[in-house]
Amino acid sequence: MQKTTIDHLSELQPLLSLLSQKEIQNSLIQTLEKLPELVDQYSALERNITFIKSVLNDRESMEYLLGGIDDEIGKYIPTKDSLEALMALVHNLPRYTRYLSMLEPIMEFLLSTSRDHESGDYLSQEIAGPIQQKVENGWDLILRAKKEADKDHSPVTIFTVFKLMKEPAVQRSIHFVKALLTITSEPKSK
Repeated sequence: MQKTTIDHLSELQPLLSLLSQKEIQNSLIQTLEKLPELVDQYSALERNITFIKSVLNDRESMEYLLGGIDDEIGKYIPTKDSLEALMALVHNLPRYTRYLSMLEPIMEFLLSTSRDHESGDYLSQEIAGPIQQKVENGWDLILRAKKEADKDHSPVTIFTVFKLMKEPAVQRSIHFVKALLTITSEPKSK
């Protein structure tokens, strides 16, 4: 018996009702829009498969690849020490992961700060600037003291030394040297 047009339409009814849904229509439109990209990816995949098949069938290429791998693997024959080190590494991996996860935000901050010129300028002005100023002031002080010492040709007597001993700066320096000598001699006595 011959099917009529009505019979064909009744067979297509489930498909037509499915196609009348808005979600299905949107999905079909998106699929059709992505179709050229999918075709390009499929073509690239076919080319890669063809290349891999030709390399696998080319005996010289396979010998070259496998020979290079054999040379490289031969360098890394595991020893007892390397296996123990690997096991220790694997055993401590959770701890290392925890440490790395703590360091990650710090590294991200440092990297973002290093890329940001405003942050770099701020750091150089607000942190490095005062340190540099103190170093320069200390150096100037040393140079001034050297010039004054070079100018002074008066003899140094024991009374001059006693007079200097009363100066608070000399007293602090002597106390510092005394404490330093005490601390450095402690490990010898233990």
